[in-house]
Amino acid sequence: MGFKNMFKKSSKLFDREGFYIILFICLCIVAVTAVVISKNNAPNKVGQEQQEINELPEGTDYVIDDVLENDPSTPTMNTPEKTTTKTSSTTNQEKTTDKKNEPVKEVFKIVIPVEGDVTKKYDKEHLQESISMEQWETHEGIDIACDIGTEVKAAQDGTVLDVSKDDNLAKLLKSGLGMTIVVEHKGGYQTVYCNLAEDAKVKKGDTVKKGQVIGVVGDTATREVVSLEGSHLHFVVLKKSGSELITVNPQDYLK
Repeated sequence: MGFKNMFKKSSKLFDREGFYIILFICLCIVAVTAVVISKNNAPNKVGQEQQEINELPEGTDYVIDDVLENDPSTPTMNTPEKTTTKTSSTTNQEKTTDKKNEPVKEVFKIVIPVEGDVTKKYDKEHLQESISMEQWETHEGIDIACDIGTEVKAAQDGTVLDVSKDDNLAKLLKSGLGMTIVVEHKGGYQTVYCNLAEDAKVKKGDTVKKGQVIGVVGDTATREVVSLEGSHLHFVVLKKSGSELITVNPQDYLK
């Protein structure tokens, strides 16, 4: 009886331990199987994601961040648009700054010194007939028809550079233009008023404002005699070119 009881106890112990061993073996098999299946499915998932990327239309923004974390072979793609936009914005800002730093060019504009028709235009390329001189010659100013005694006004703000009847401008202009007033302006320009009466309203060194009366039309020019060519103001504009002064067409600067 004692031997049988001991055999029964051993049999029960074996059955219990055997059950746990079999259970452990089954769990190991399940775990190994899960690992194998996971490894087999991972490449397929990467391949599927890569295929979806290839099928996206050109120019589409996309980011892959859910495929095999910590896998160095996993592609990661980001759109560069923000960087490009920032660069473009910076470039535009630099261009705007450069434009602000550029010096502003002043445009020289004048008002007509007397009201009247231009009877003889500026032309230093073609010859015009000079009745007074009985010859053909260039005309480096404009003649504005007006009565003797008509007030002559400064064409722009400036400083009186010369008041003379001595033909001090003979190197720049033809002689015989009579009583002359020269006003210097900013930007290298000068305006010259010829055939004036001798009683000038300003003197050398005076500061004048645009529209200020500086003299009156006279009959002092011997090159453009009033009795032959009518009373008028001979008006000239000079512009600095390098170290010299050249004549330019006054009508190009009239407002």
